[in-house]
Amino acid sequence: MAIRLKKGYKRTMNDPLLNEPFVRLFVGTLIGLVLGSFTTMLSYRLPRKMSIIAPPSTCPSCGTRLTPRDLIPVFSWLIGRGRCRHCAAPIGARYVMIELVTTVAIAAAFVLLGFSLALIGALIALIAVITATTIYCERRTPH
Repeated sequence: MAIRLKKGYKRTMNDPLLNEPFVRLFVGTLIGLVLGSFTTMLSYRLPRKMSIIAPPSTCPSCGTRLTPRDLIPVFSWLIGRGRCRHCAAPIGARYVMIELVTTVAIAAAFVLLGFSLALIGALIALIAVITATTIYCERRTPH
């Protein structure tokens, strides 16, 4: 059954559809995947004192610039079987693990908090905690 909106009607944060748990879970998962990729980039670049804006992402082994096809969170790693599409060098599972942990945490925040101002603070806090924890664990782990 299609939902028909009255002329001039706009969806708001109080809209019943936006407050459905499944909708919040779906949106939270999509945003979680994107922010998971961002968190992975932060945890790699910040300890190396690299800019988080430029240059674009590259393969650490061959230096080839990654295309949008290579940057789809989780799925690019799975489709490529954990290897660079250009040089076949292994890509550590750390990337996909950070993306998955971030996705689950952010999806949970969306379900629990809904579309609210508190959600924005929770997203910032989750990204900061996951990034800091990743950097801490990698510094403590011998390579």
